[in-house]
Amino acid sequence: MGDAIRHSRTVGARRVALVVLGFATASLIPAFVFLAPDVELRHPGLLALLFGFGVCAYRAEMKFNSKAPFKIDGGYALVLVAVALSGPLAGLIVFLPWELSSRLIWRDNKVFTPGALANLASYGWSALAAAEVLKAAGAATLAPRAATVLFSAGIVIGVVQFVIARLVYGTLYQGYRAWPIVRTEFPDVLTVVFVDVLLGTVTAVLFGAVGLPAFTVFALVILVPSLLLPALARRHSVAQLDQGAATALYATAMADVLRLSRDRRRVLAGAAHLLHHAKHSPDARWSDLHDIEFAARYAGEHYDGSGGPAALAAGHIPLESRILAVGSRWAQLTAAGSQQLSHAEALLGLELAAGSTLDPHVVAAAGEIVNVELLFAREEAFQPVLHKLPLPRALRRTGLPQALANLEHV
Repeated sequence: MGDAIRHSRTVGARRVALVVLGFATASLIPAFVFLAPDVELRHPGLLALLFGFGVCAYRAEMKFNSKAPFKIDGGYALVLVAVALSGPLAGLIVFLPWELSSRLIWRDNKVFTPGALANLASYGWSALAAAEVLKAAGAATLAPRAATVLFSAGIVIGVVQFVIARLVYGTLYQGYRAWPIVRTEFPDVLTVVFVDVLLGTVTAVLFGAVGLPAFTVFALVILVPSLLLPALARRHSVAQLDQGAATALYATAMADVLRLSRDRRRVLAGAAHLLHHAKHSPDARWSDLHDIEFAARYAGEHYDGSGGPAALAAGHIPLESRILAVGSRWAQLTAAGSQQLSHAEALLGLELAAGSTLDPHVVAAAGEIVNVELLFAREEAFQPVLHKLPLPRALRRTGLPQALANLEHV
């Protein structure tokens, strides 16, 4: 939030804020005694599992850039399941890994701060509020018919936590104005809450039906992507590859952008090996040998017809050969034994040759690879990876790059 929405903060105002937050935290004790007197932490093993999930989810959280930074970490899902199964105290316990992890284990934050007080109050009151919603609706089971009530209770968890930890703390202690906080941050928070709570509702209902295997859904949706996406962004430099391997990598990546089939991409990889090593790859299929040799034979043609061996031009040059020409030139600028330029620098060289030596449409495919994958790659001469992923093309080339580009920390 910017300074434009802050008002002046005095020592007295901060003291008042601490009194309010302290009262909100201390009053949790009588609130739990009177609102949840029959404490029975059913499924202690499951509670321990949820707590462990919370620690893992804290480290695997996906942080996104928006008007107000926010993250998806599965926290509301875990708390909703805990409250639904064992009551509000269980929900409070499952909330704690985020504080313990950030303040005691990885020390991302100081141990004792006014923010910790606000968080603790928000955790307790949101768990109590959710339990009251479930109690009022008589949702004593985790059957599918209780899904609507479970979802509503989860939304209440998110809203109450936002009100206490962000709105009350932000206005009383930090000095922000209330309306800008609500206007700029709440829509993003509500989006995260919706996703998390939907996941929690599905997990809770599945647990009622199949037991512990229900948490496979949580692991697949939150933990696995959150841990794998940052790992995907940490890639090796293409300077570690020889020019033949780099040509094959670039050619298959550009073929994917150009919507060539997997079989044609396999032929391109084999042709790149033949072009640079003057022999077939030991992995080449017998049925592909003719196509591999055909693609490699005409890789020296120029788009304007000035090349060889047949002085073919433009569309008369086989597409695989045009792709190989761009991939080979790209590798000559970036791979081991070359100038080892960054992709941005190499792309300038490719664009200068577009229309004369190289096919401009294939060069444009190379530009798309650079422009998309450079957003989430640490190496300026990264090895393209999106074309290798066993995912639907729309997700591989559109959805996943956007998710990776939005990651604030990788």
